[in-house]
Amino acid sequence: MIETKKKIIAIIPARIGSQGIKYKNLKKVNKKTLLEICIQTAKSIKEINDIAVSTDSKKIQKISKQNGVWCEKLRPKNISKNNSQTNLAILHVLKKMNKKFDYVIELQPTYLFRKKLTVRKAIKKLIENKKYHSLISIVKISNTSHPDFIITKKKDILYYKTPATKFNRHYIKTYYQPTGHILMSKYESLMKKKNMLNGNVIGIEITDKKEMHDINDKFDLKFARYL
Repeated sequence: MIETKKKIIAIIPARIGSQGIKYKNLKKVNKKTLLEICIQTAKSIKEINDIAVSTDSKKIQKISKQNGVWCEKLRPKNISKNNSQTNLAILHVLKKMNKKFDYVIELQPTYLFRKKLTVRKAIKKLIENKKYHSLISIVKISNTSHPDFIITKKKDILYYKTPATKFNRHYIKTYYQPTGHILMSKYESLMKKKNMLNGNVIGIEITDKKEMHDINDKFDLKFARYL
């Protein structure tokens, strides 16, 4: 892996509210909360110099401090709603920390099977490709949700972009969709554009299906515990 003296901070957004599961970031898998698992992963990555948690919850703040990461200031309620942009939470942390970094990484706690090697590869990729300003994880779009196999409905009539009888997965084009697994940005461009995805964006593909698993509802959590 790349040896770097770059100053890199990982910020974990972990508000208390959630639409799919109540107190999602505090749910436990193998006796550890999703938040604690994410913190441990970040701590295991030697390129990361600082770790911070953004939350509107005093309970999450307490857990974060117990795990030795920055969480001195709670996230304001006006940027902790269901429709609030995570970018605002990231910027709030950086403002309150009052420290400069070279790169900022966003790690969402709901990807509890995230591999440290994947994060290290992402760091290496963005640092070495100097013309890019930010990075996002991507996954191939599966056959069942592929744009070549779109079905629209008007009243009771179904309209196929590609008729089902002619659809062949061996001939479809390759498309990708972004995931919240890893987001990374140069600090300077983030502060200028106020967005984690800014300037020239490069992607890193996630291929491990287990690592892709994201916890959004009770079934996702149950399946994660099974895995």
